[in-house]
Amino acid sequence: MLDKERIQAANLGRRRRGSNMERDQQRQRIVIILGVILALLIIAIPVYGWVTTFIMPPRVTIVRVNDTSYNMGYLLKMMRMVQRQSEAEGQRVNLGTLPFQFVNDLATDELVLQGSQAIGIKVTEEELTERLHDEFIKDSATDPDFSYTEASLLIEFRERYRQFLNQIQLSAEEYEEIATRTLYREKLEEHLGATIPDQLPQVHLFGLGVKTAEEAEEVRTKFARGTPFADLVAEYSVDPEAIRTDGEIDWVPRDVLDATIKDFIFDELVVGEISEPVPQFNSESNQEFYVLYHVSEREELRDVSEANFENLRSLAVDRWVTAQRELNDVTTTFDSNQYAWLAKKLQLTTNLQ
Repeated sequence: MLDKERIQAANLGRRRRGSNMERDQQRQRIVIILGVILALLIIAIPVYGWVTTFIMPPRVTIVRVNDTSYNMGYLLKMMRMVQRQSEAEGQRVNLGTLPFQFVNDLATDELVLQGSQAIGIKVTEEELTERLHDEFIKDSATDPDFSYTEASLLIEFRERYRQFLNQIQLSAEEYEEIATRTLYREKLEEHLGATIPDQLPQVHLFGLGVKTAEEAEEVRTKFARGTPFADLVAEYSVDPEAIRTDGEIDWVPRDVLDATIKDFIFDELVVGEISEPVPQFNSESNQEFYVLYHVSEREELRDVSEANFENLRSLAVDRWVTAQRELNDVTTTFDSNQYAWLAKKLQLTTNLQ
């Protein structure tokens, strides 16, 4: 009987020891699992930071025009090109609103490229080559003090082009893509400029900017009493350049003027009279000022000057681009966080301290 009890007690002890060992093993497995999870978390945090800092931002799309897109990596490369060109001249690039403007221009350039091709405009390899040669060796080719053969000019072009690409850190393909977009815009300007008449109704316009509304009323009172406009410009103008030119702006067609003033100047302002003061804002000085306009002459048809023609052609392109934005799928995305990332990256690659 005693032996039987001993055997039972021994078996019970073994079962308890086995149960304890199983619990210990289970605890060990839990500890190991928790340790692995903790280790993975420790590793994952810097990896996540590395991915979000270096991998994800460059791949984020900032401009999309139909099926063509540009990402933050492309913007960074273009801004570094601007940075290197500025620093080559000893100047630190001042970002300001430049990246935002660059994003907008990138969308515009892509619209111009796609829209120009859609209406049959083409840029040939020969035209691109000619543009690059003009940019890098035109001075040598036209220098009367030196005699260059075609072969020597080609050698000089290749060397200057190579040095330039090395300076801005772009490939030939990348830079030629930029040059091609410029050529497309110029060809579109020529295409749209062909619709602008050689002669248009114009006014001979003068302007006088003054500091306050009170000064503007003084000017109007003195003008009504016979004081010449040029004398009033000399006495009141806030613009030294206007004083030098007696306030003359130019002979101008209607569409060259700002939309806020062109109609009243052409349709309401009488020749020989002075306008009501028009409030304006100087963003540089952060101050309001007032402009009074004066039309001395008016012609129903007058030859369009070269400067006015260029302005009208540029405005025609702007209107065309605005219309194309409505007709195409265009999105731009660039916020303050992306700006901060870009600024930090450019700070890391600056050569100026």
